[in-house]
Amino acid sequence: MPDHAPDARLLLTESPDNYVAERARLVEQARGAGDRASASFYKALKRPNLSLWAVLSAGDDANAVNSLVSATTELAEIQGGGAGAGALSAAAQHRRKALEALVDRGVKALAKSVAAAESRRAEIRDIIDQLSRHPNLAETWINGTLRDLPDDTFGFAVFTGPIDSGTTVDDAGLEIPRARRAAKASKPRSDDTPAERSADPAPDRVARAERAQIARQSRQDLAAASRQLTTVERRVAAAQAAVRDAEDALRLAEEERAVAQQRRDEATARLEANRAE
Repeated sequence: MPDHAPDARLLLTESPDNYVAERARLVEQARGAGDRASASFYKALKRPNLSLWAVLSAGDDANAVNSLVSATTELAEIQGGGAGAGALSAAAQHRRKALEALVDRGVKALAKSVAAAESRRAEIRDIIDQLSRHPNLAETWINGTLRDLPDDTFGFAVFTGPIDSGTTVDDAGLEIPRARRAAKASKPRSDDTPAERSADPAPDRVARAERAQIARQSRQDLAAASRQLTTVERRVAAAQAAVRDAEDALRLAEEERAVAQQRRDEATARLEANRAE
């Protein structure tokens, strides 16, 4: 990322209507400083729609963003570990509180310049919920450079939709396990085999714990690798922009050299002709 990229958050300190003008100012400022890479970077930042603008504006609180991402990861880990309903409910409530805090922050930021900001609350919540499931996007969310949203909901095995203030743990996360318990309870006891009645559940618990640990480590590895990839991709994009600028400068210099060479040749010819006379 270019050195001046943190200034991208300045695009979110003005009203959405001033986004383009502020972006142009940053581009000219970078060009004036001779920083072509930053100028190209700012120029490539697309203007976000109002809901995404609100989400990005709320991202100026890095602690709030990191708290939500951590709460989301924690909830996924608890779910993957097969924890009881109490732990799952507590984790879901903790995450919901962190999510709503950011939603409120985004709506309030948008309301400063948009009268109908409240009507976008649901969409703002959906975007924040989606982003919270992608730790690798936290950095670009916080620095205000995020523009492309993820297509999936990485991080949950059972939760299939956004967890908002109107969703309970029972109907969002325990539907499948309860269906399995109901099926098991309806099965006549006489149908159980001797092996099933005498099986020791301890090995199964150990195996579940091991699988949960492997899944947790895999998610952490994936998040770390994704963050690294995002950072490197931004560096590649900046380097490519710098190369393009350098190529343009080279072509211009070569053209100027050709013109200067021609002028010198003409002046030399006139001088030699004058001497001959």
